[in-house]
Amino acid sequence: MNRTKLIQMSSGAVVIGILILFVVGLNLDGTAADVGDDAVSFSLEDREGNLVNLDDHLGEQPIVMTFFSTWCQPCRQQTPEVIAFQEEYGQEVLVLTVVKSETRRAVDRFIDDTGYEEPYYVFDFNSDVSKAYGITGQPETIIINQEGIIVEHVVGGVSRDMLAMRALPE
Repeated sequence: MNRTKLIQMSSGAVVIGILILFVVGLNLDGTAADVGDDAVSFSLEDREGNLVNLDDHLGEQPIVMTFFSTWCQPCRQQTPEVIAFQEEYGQEVLVLTVVKSETRRAVDRFIDDTGYEEPYYVFDFNSDVSKAYGITGQPETIIINQEGIIVEHVVGGVSRDMLAMRALPE
């Protein structure tokens, strides 16, 4: 093997190693809530500017929080599924679509483009809630049972059926 190839392979290995350490390190600080932990309290604004306080809903019913960005294609693809779940089970489960680091205007444009007005959008403007729940991408979904315990953390898209199986009390 010539020297140039060896240098390229070594450099590539170093870059990959650094990326792995970065990604793994995102959740190693130990402060993010995980499955089995109590839900982390928060108050976030909805589209009208009203505060939604998680503590006001704990103990009433399970809570599904989908972490979302308007530019995220998988988020866009799962939105009709979340809407279908909300329409069918909205009396039994609180569904919150947590908008990560975006403005109301971005969500308004998203709604104008898609017509998906149904999710109950709340805004995590500075990503503090996302960090508290260990959200590193989107879409990700946190399911909290009626007792206020995190029972699921789903990375990637969800479907209506998956949410029904995992979020509804048996």
